[in-house]
Amino acid sequence: MTRPRNAFSLVEVVLALGVIVAVFIPLLGLLSGGLAMMKESNVDVKTSLIAQKFLAAAQMVPYAKLAPSQKFLDYDGNEVSEANSVFTVNIVPAPTVNLLGSSNLTRVTVTFLGPGVENRPRIFASSVANLGD
Repeated sequence: MTRPRNAFSLVEVVLALGVIVAVFIPLLGLLSGGLAMMKESNVDVKTSLIAQKFLAAAQMVPYAKLAPSQKFLDYDGNEVSEANSVFTVNIVPAPTVNLLGSSNLTRVTVTFLGPGVENRPRIFASSVANLGD
């Protein structure tokens, strides 16, 4: 009479490990791609919130005082020195042109450069009206 088996053979263990490895390697590839996309998305959200702040500030400045400026920011949008900056922000009002059929509108562009955007500049723009300051 044969005794019942209570253990796995070496071949069964190797096959099970092979199946597990074959499943986990593609999952690890998806995980790294997902993490990169999450980081890009986070940068997009941060830059859009900071740009919104600068564009709103440009709308509050008297029209005649709109001037190009450059700021160095940390990841939270606080102004820091150039050496400690994550974002370099260029705020550029376009020369007064006839936008949308009105000579009282100027386009203000906010461009993000630097290590925080990893060589993929983010550009945001809005129009500012001359309200006869």
